[in-house]
Amino acid sequence: MIELLVDEAYAFDYLAILDVKNTLHPSAKKKETYNECCNHLNSQVDNFDEIVSSKEYQELFDINKITFFLIDEMRCGNEITAKQIDDANIERFNKKKALQDKFFNSKLREEKILYK
Repeated sequence: MIELLVDEAYAFDYLAILDVKNTLHPSAKKKETYNECCNHLNSQVDNFDEIVSSKEYQELFDINKITFFLIDEMRCGNEITAKQIDDANIERFNKKKALQDKFFNSKLREEKILYK
């Protein structure tokens, strides 16, 4: 495995994605992957339990779930616009930022490119 330096909120976003996948389509492999990620983050973050039980994490989970449903609908041939996916992606960025701002003493390195 590669360890990659990312913002803390980016790591919790990845955990939320694993959480969504395991919640919607559970399997032993998905559960194992989710648990491994939890354990790895928990070993690095003192307030891990506080974060994963927070409103900010729940909102990050929720927007990832919405994004998952949008992509799933599109794969099924239903009419989903690029704007709907982009809006969900922007909202996901905002939720990551909220989590980063609340629990970590640093700003996100990621910058969103917004077009007018």
